[in-house]
Order: sequence, then C-alpha cells, then structure tokens
Amino acid sequence: MRAKMKDGLLLREVAGEHILIDASGEVDFSRMLLLSDTAATIVAALLQGPRTAEELAALLAQEYDVAEADALPDVVALLRQMAADGMAETE
Repeated sequence: MRAKMKDGLLLREVAGEHILIDASGEVDFSRMLLLSDTAATIVAALLQGPRTAEELAALLAQEYDVAEADALPDVVALLRQMAADGMAETE
C-alpha cells in the first residue's frame, strides 16, 4: 500500500499535542484531528512525500524500537482510516 497526504494539510504542535489541520479551504474546526506521537510521525513523513506502508513501518521501528512486522498492521489501519476520512489517498 502506498499513501500520500491530501494537499492543504498542516501538522502543528499545540500545547504538546499534535494536531492535523485541513487548511485546504475555509478552516473547519471539526476537521482537526488530534494525533498520537506515532501517528504524527507517520503524517510528518507523508507530508514530505508519498510513502509505502512498509517504509512507514520501518520508520516507526527505527524511531520507537518496535519490530517492523508489529508496526505494519497499525500503519495500514491508520492509512485506511485517513483515506476514509479524506485526509490521504492510498493505492
């Protein structure tokens, strides 16, 4: 699975929390998502360019000292959820 973020998304840290904001049009506060540290790591990587789920799992393995095989199902689930929410495109 390969994913890329929708254009116009911003990742910001506010008061120690990671927030994904859809700034592609009028700011809609209901379209802001609070992200965990691991989700923020994935989103930050995707905002730099498209990545595969395997690349993202390897990034999490390196960053959080977890096995890639353990990270992969969670990465895929997050990518599917972000695609369903209209925040990412997957193929």
